[in-house]
Amino acid sequence: MKSVFRTLIRCLVCGFAEVRTDEVIDRGLVLLHECPRCRHRWTDRAGDPQRRELARVAAGRAARSAA
Repeated sequence: MKSVFRTLIRCLVCGFAEVRTDEVIDRGLVLLHECPRCRHRWTDRAGDPQRRELARVAAGRAARSAA
């Protein structure tokens, strides 16, 4: 399966930058994310810019608090 696009996202819990992402087609494109550092898992629907912006802000806050 060819990847539609590549996401650059940080873990929402620990701020780790190397999050694994799998793509699943289920009534649209669903992204399954997993952090190898803290094992946090979450899903996201592709093409939802508001959710991506909220995740970016949350990841930035997590990275600042971890430092």
